[in-house]
Amino acid sequence: MYDAIPQILAQAQRGICPTCGAPMRLADAGRDAVCDFCGGGSQLRFTLREIEPEAAKLVRPAIKGATRWLEKQAKYEDCTCPGCGAAFPVDAAQSIQTCEYCGAQSKLESRLVPITIDDVPAPVERTRADFTNQRRGRSDYPWDIETEQLIWRVLNEPDLLQRVALADKFQHWGYINQTAAHFLPWLLQQIQRDDDAVSVCAADAVGKLLCSNDPTLWPSVVQSCRAVVFDTQSKPCLVHELGLGQGVCVKTLIDAAEHAAANGRRDYACQALWAVGTLIGRNFDEIPVIAQIVLYRLFYVTGQVLGWALHTMRNSYLYGRYPIDVLVRAIDELAMERPEVVPHLLDCIYIGPPEDNADFTRRLDFIRNAQSWGGRAAGFELLNQAIDDDALMKQAVELVDADLDDANAGTAAESALYRLLTRGRENDRAFDELVKKRNEQLSYRVKREYIRRNQETPLLDTTQKYYWQSDPKRAFDPDMQKLVEGWKEGIREAVDQHNEIREACKAKREQARKLDVPVFLRDEPATLPLAAEYTRQQEAERLAEQKQDEQQGALEKLNSDYMKRIEELSQKMMANMNDQKLVQDISAEMMKLGEDLQVKMQKLLSQ
Repeated sequence: MYDAIPQILAQAQRGICPTCGAPMRLADAGRDAVCDFCGGGSQLRFTLREIEPEAAKLVRPAIKGATRWLEKQAKYEDCTCPGCGAAFPVDAAQSIQTCEYCGAQSKLESRLVPITIDDVPAPVERTRADFTNQRRGRSDYPWDIETEQLIWRVLNEPDLLQRVALADKFQHWGYINQTAAHFLPWLLQQIQRDDDAVSVCAADAVGKLLCSNDPTLWPSVVQSCRAVVFDTQSKPCLVHELGLGQGVCVKTLIDAAEHAAANGRRDYACQALWAVGTLIGRNFDEIPVIAQIVLYRLFYVTGQVLGWALHTMRNSYLYGRYPIDVLVRAIDELAMERPEVVPHLLDCIYIGPPEDNADFTRRLDFIRNAQSWGGRAAGFELLNQAIDDDALMKQAVELVDADLDDANAGTAAESALYRLLTRGRENDRAFDELVKKRNEQLSYRVKREYIRRNQETPLLDTTQKYYWQSDPKRAFDPDMQKLVEGWKEGIREAVDQHNEIREACKAKREQARKLDVPVFLRDEPATLPLAAEYTRQQEAERLAEQKQDEQQGALEKLNSDYMKRIEELSQKMMANMNDQKLVQDISAEMMKLGEDLQVKMQKLLSQ
């Protein structure tokens, strides 16, 4: 089952690529969509999920979005009631649907499902004759013969060391091609069930395919891997090879970690998260997109994977390396579905002071246009310095004032007010109006800073002593910190486990490299038909050769008949040398025979 698109994204005509996890805009018409990052294709589907009766009564916050677009998409598809099984048209403007037949209530979910190809036939044994035919252009077969034969040998070789030697050949880039990607599902099955030494060697093909310069291979390789990495018995070497790839692999690795952790495979989950860290360190040019992928997995991950994701957003190469409007928008959307993660993401907002009035206005617009308290809180984080404009400062203070008492956004609003006060002009009438309205209800540090700048103000009690206090530092709450420490410990264990497996495989690999194991078992006969063009060429050559043989035979017969007749005439002439007239007649006939021979030969050669 693929992830349901969060309602706030679906209503804004946006989705999350099911292949790589990057946020994407959905097509205005039709169900098909193509990811701009990985190039993977997907289709929009609608399903109904059974819910508890109490959940249907919950009132969701108002969401601004293109609901008419969603209605247009959903009208083409009836959904099946999870209660009675009846199919009925849905109202996409409503997240809760009521069955027309049984009255059961269910939640409407939209999903992006990748467009996949049919099951791949198993590789077949090929011979050296097939290889020779393909190399010389005699075969139209679309796949590389030697690569298919290598995969077939790995699948069918009974001897362990010889299998290791064969799998070790994937270190050579000559076997990294479209054929390896095509038959990869079969190789992955072998990796899952074989000895670790074979699996580690064969998995090299995955890493090299993902490191190749042909991006058209990546989506199919990732989807092939997704078919096995969610197996609870999956080999860690596979996720480490995914970690050598591009940003398109991030979602698969995070999802594999989440699935493994939910099924008690904490060791495997940590191997997958370690692989993501490797991938991030190898792909600096893709970090802005990788950050978005990790960010939007926060809609789905839980437990230690959630702790890893939040820690990575705050403390890794991802910090500050993405467009700030992307982060603010994501926080706004996450607050609708996962409000508990928003406070931990606010510390990820890293931005300099406003460049000018237009930049400051744009930051205020983030707050005005926010759809949730999280979006407003993120917008307040952008207000890190006051600006020398009375009208704009008045607008900023009014926005802050509107949220100071909010249970969720109030802390961020108070922090914004404190920053505007300490990093602005000595006196600003906008602050005077706010202090007059709220006076002693303001926070300790806000009152302290206001009095420091306005020591004679009648708006606050100036007789009270205010002492300097360091600004509170944001940190994970104890529960979240426990999750973070849990995955850190798991990573250390994963490193030890990985090294143990590699060391155990090393001896077998060294033994296997001493063997001379051929890829092809037989020289012939060929198992594939010759190419049509080659067959036509062969037939033409055969006919030409046959014609030449026939001409040569006819020439030889003409010459033989000529020589035989000349011999007869010569003997007759020798026997009748005294008969002058007969000798003249014989000479004339011999000349005539020579002329006739020349005519017949020219006629034969011209055919």
